[in-house]
Amino acid sequence: MAVRTTRPHVARVLEQTRAALFVFDDAICGLLHHMDPQPVAGEIHDRLFAAGHRMSLLIALNPDPIAMMWYAQNVNRDIGTEAARLVRDVEVAAVRTAVPVPGVREALHACHTSGRGVAVVGDTSADAMETYLDLHGLRQFVGAIVGRESLFPLPAGDRTGETLLREAAQALDAKPADCALVTLSPQSRLVAKSAGIRSLGVVKKHGPRKHLAYPPDAVAVSSIADLANGFATVPVLST
Repeated sequence: MAVRTTRPHVARVLEQTRAALFVFDDAICGLLHHMDPQPVAGEIHDRLFAAGHRMSLLIALNPDPIAMMWYAQNVNRDIGTEAARLVRDVEVAAVRTAVPVPGVREALHACHTSGRGVAVVGDTSADAMETYLDLHGLRQFVGAIVGRESLFPLPAGDRTGETLLREAAQALDAKPADCALVTLSPQSRLVAKSAGIRSLGVVKKHGPRKHLAYPPDAVAVSSIADLANGFATVPVLST
């Protein structure tokens, strides 16, 4: 099979990428498709209600268990701790039936083999991410796993994503400017920019490239396979 040529603007980013941060529930695994979040959010709500806490209707109707978990952390630390355990257990169960994003094994292997640092990061429990990587034989390529536990006991907020990315860079002993975030999400790309990290956007099957390739320090590739090829063929610039 002929080696694909990496486009020059993508190669320029890869040359400066000494560490790659892969978003777990995005570039690695489609976790949300394998879990029903509403029962967990409802259980956290019921525990708060039983403890005498009353919340607004808007919060009570939120089906997102992670948002409800952070809310519980704010208003009742003991129930917040229980909520974190509940969400973690559901995530660990869900990853056992989830499958890797096509081509991600090759991308992780190529990145690792090229001498770049590799981290998996996300607003998911580290236990679930570790379980998933072990199940699929991917842990050997990953130098650091940074889940939402690194945010405890601080509550979630506008800077949660930036904090996780900076924690992942630090875990790899890398500067943010030497890192690139691998993501399928335009929103994650914006978070990376705020954290001083470049992004390597992977275009979804029916997604627009233009949203992943802006601003100028963010580039997009057509597939995870193209990204793997780039990691394998574009060396890091020596300092």
